[in-house]
Amino acid sequence: MKEFKKMMVVDDLLEVLLLDKFNAALNALELANGTSLAAALASAIMVDLRQSRNEDGVEIIDALDDDAIIDLGADLLAALEHKHQRFMLPLGAEVRSDQPGSVRIGAETWVTRAGQAGLFPLETMRRDAHGPNLELLRDTISEAVRNKPWRQIGLPSPVLIVDSDARHLLKFPPFGEAGGVVLQRWASETGASRFSAATPAQIEALAASIVADMEVLWRRRSAVAIQVEAVRAIAEAKIPRDAVGVAIHAIAIDFECQRDDERFCFYLEYDAIDEAMRPGVVLDYIPAIIDGQFRRDPVPHGIDGRRAERDELRALGADGEIDPLAAAVVRFAPEGQAEVLSRLAASYETSVTFMAEAGPVYATLFWRDGCIKTEIVAPGIFEQSGNILRWYDQEFSQDDVDALVGGSLSSRFTLPFDDDCKIISATTLMSRGVELRFDRKRSLVNCGTGSIWER
Repeated sequence: MKEFKKMMVVDDLLEVLLLDKFNAALNALELANGTSLAAALASAIMVDLRQSRNEDGVEIIDALDDDAIIDLGADLLAALEHKHQRFMLPLGAEVRSDQPGSVRIGAETWVTRAGQAGLFPLETMRRDAHGPNLELLRDTISEAVRNKPWRQIGLPSPVLIVDSDARHLLKFPPFGEAGGVVLQRWASETGASRFSAATPAQIEALAASIVADMEVLWRRRSAVAIQVEAVRAIAEAKIPRDAVGVAIHAIAIDFECQRDDERFCFYLEYDAIDEAMRPGVVLDYIPAIIDGQFRRDPVPHGIDGRRAERDELRALGADGEIDPLAAAVVRFAPEGQAEVLSRLAASYETSVTFMAEAGPVYATLFWRDGCIKTEIVAPGIFEQSGNILRWYDQEFSQDDVDALVGGSLSSRFTLPFDDDCKIISATTLMSRGVELRFDRKRSLVNCGTGSIWER
């Protein structure tokens, strides 16, 4: 760990020196979102150095003259603007255009962040609306509705709701004239890989679309109010009589795909027991009510059954469960098990980064239905989701594949952690590599005390 920290300090100093040199050549040119082009190029060069493992790499980079730096800066700018650009960095890493504001460097995706200098790994980037782009969005909406009656609907704020997935939303305050409905949109609708990587043009386009929703809601507020009243009755009927502490939190509408409809679909939000076994929001969905009829969906689990499961866990001294791969990530996290679990005690998800010899390994830990799970990506090497891991960076014969079954992942592959996940099946991938399925025997976890133990 000390050697790793020493390497990080050296890299940071080198990147500062590169930034000074690149700024002088590029005249402090900025990207559309205000990010320094020199800082973005310095980040890309640092990735090139790491991927190349060239002992003479620093000397080669140091020998770049202004003309070479200007050419590299122009190529990177075009790639970040999504102009189908492809070029080579000095030490051999290929850069390709990705979504606007991001590029692929080798197998890795690196992203800009409005208001901050440099490029950042996609896997470490927040998905919510925040920072200068959120300010720009709200300012653009305010200006567009300044003289319109629908300005009364207000302005959107970022909200995270976790159901079967994590929903990063932009939500307005309840609008009384439309039955108290909450207008919402997804924060991922900018067209960029992350909200903070979106260009001003993308943010302004999202703002224009949201303003169109506001106008529809204003003009059709009476019709919406009538349907909200019916939906509220359905929502109240779904709450079991013996449910404790359950209440309607909000009724939300997303107009993007139903501006011209006569009957609307709504999201129901309840105050109940959430995916992290804590008091929080539980989500339900009500499709359009036609002639007084609606599809009778089951009561959300967080309302009807999760409270008893939570009480059972608490009796065991736990606040949830954790699957074996997530537990391995937590135990070997560079910042320590207690720190990672303390973050999950207050949040729905957190991330852990390992710097392995072959490159970075990014793990996202998240709560789903009372269990901490994980998704792991080592760009170009392997990726894991659920109980499946696909390893790309190796050829496997049939004998190799057969020999994998029965062992643990870390006993068969070089991972930055040891795990207790038994491989239960293995099949070759059509292109290259192998797909593994492993068992997921859960342990108990107490995030407050930082403890993990077998049931």
